[in-house]
Amino acid sequence: MKPPQKKQPSPQAAQQKKSVQARAHQPDLESRFPESGNPVQQLLLLWKGCRPALRLKCRNRIRNFLDGWNALLERLRRFVSAPRFVHTAVFLAASVSLAALSVYTVVYTTATTVTFEGVELGTVASEDEVIAAKQSVEHAISQVLGYNYTMGDGQLAYSTGLAYRSAVVGEEELEAALNDTLRVVEHGFALYIDGEFVGATQTEGALDALLEQVSAPYRGEETISIDFMENVEIRECDLPVEKFTNLGDTALLINGTKEGEITYTVKSGDCWSVIAQDHNLTNDELLKMNSGYDIDKLQIGDVLLISNAVPYLTVTSVQLERYTTELPYEIEYVDDDSMYIGDFSVISAGEYGSADIVARVTYEGFSETSRVIESETILKEPVTEVQARGTLERPTWLPSGSFRWPTSGTISSKYGYRNIFGGTSFHGGLDIANSYGTDVVAADGGTIIYAGWMNGYGNLVQIDHGNGYVTYYGHNSSLLVSVGDKVYKGQHIAEMGSTGNSTGNHCHFEVRLNGERQNPINYLP
Repeated sequence: MKPPQKKQPSPQAAQQKKSVQARAHQPDLESRFPESGNPVQQLLLLWKGCRPALRLKCRNRIRNFLDGWNALLERLRRFVSAPRFVHTAVFLAASVSLAALSVYTVVYTTATTVTFEGVELGTVASEDEVIAAKQSVEHAISQVLGYNYTMGDGQLAYSTGLAYRSAVVGEEELEAALNDTLRVVEHGFALYIDGEFVGATQTEGALDALLEQVSAPYRGEETISIDFMENVEIRECDLPVEKFTNLGDTALLINGTKEGEITYTVKSGDCWSVIAQDHNLTNDELLKMNSGYDIDKLQIGDVLLISNAVPYLTVTSVQLERYTTELPYEIEYVDDDSMYIGDFSVISAGEYGSADIVARVTYEGFSETSRVIESETILKEPVTEVQARGTLERPTWLPSGSFRWPTSGTISSKYGYRNIFGGTSFHGGLDIANSYGTDVVAADGGTIIYAGWMNGYGNLVQIDHGNGYVTYYGHNSSLLVSVGDKVYKGQHIAEMGSTGNSTGNHCHFEVRLNGERQNPINYLP
């Protein structure tokens, strides 16, 4: 039999009991804890009372964290032990997400799109690149033009936003697009001759090909080198657009001439008409370029202007030439006292030899300037000639082989064509004018073969110099020699006059070689 249980009071009764007890003991608590009236003591008591609750709260937080970590580990364990298709699905989902993100970052980017007067030029990475490209283009154009160049306000515009990454170009490409749009300066190739600008083209190699065409006529199978006398330079550079020229116009220019002087130095035996003829000029054209010269009194060393234009380009070439040439023979002399001094006769004739020559020849245009023999192969040796050499004292009347002036005076008419009596006629001699009775002398020693009157010549003397030359002395007032007389060089043979077809006192002097008239000027000192 169970013992009787003691009846428990209800919660409400217990609470009432406690309240009564608290009120009953309240005076005792205040007496027991007098610090309860001090605020500082109260705060300390509060802190001491809260510490158990705070410790409990921290323990709960730590416990919750550990519980969460253990749950995560459990889920991972379960995931690892889950079926394979679950892993695959998760992997695929993660891969698709990553791929989508990668595609987005590869295809798109933040960039700056540039326009010039409404025309899109391209897209670059940043606005800084736009500004740098603009400054670079302006600086480059300024350097070419020689003055400060800037773009107009509002011409260049740009905005930043999302753009296809593939559409983004570099700063250099933007500069190129900007240059193409502006077309103030272009990149090309310029031709300079002696520092002077000639023409320009944008086609690489075109000027080199043009220079090849200019030099082509001077190039052969054995050409060693081709160059130009002038300093020719092709520069790759930027130029103002207006400086680019048509290649055909450049070709015409460099194949033509430019202002400059070509001169000729007078040599022994030269006369005005021959110099003019050799340079495709008339006497008047040559005189017009050389005003102040007396055409009848040229001096050796005189420098005559031949042309006021020179070629733009003069080709210089070195050619290897092969040819056969004659080799001169030597002469041996044997003294002969039956011959006059200065006379020679052949005892046994010499014979020329021959040789194959290889020579390096330099030309300016088509004019040879030097020849260097590289090799010589003898084909035939020359045969020495033997000559007799006179040792007998020479008479004074024998010719010396050179002429002196037959008289003193002024040249009144030169050798060649002239206008006289309203018509043109050929004058076969040299007229030297002076006063009546001036001495006329033999130009060289010889024999008188004519002394008398001859139509046109008046009183005429002819001297045969025994070497193929015959000299004439016409229009004399009187003659001092007769046919057959031997005269020496400088001997007084006549006196000046105006007989025959003459307009005044003068000596008509002619030189004939084997019957053919020669220009006397070519024989006189």
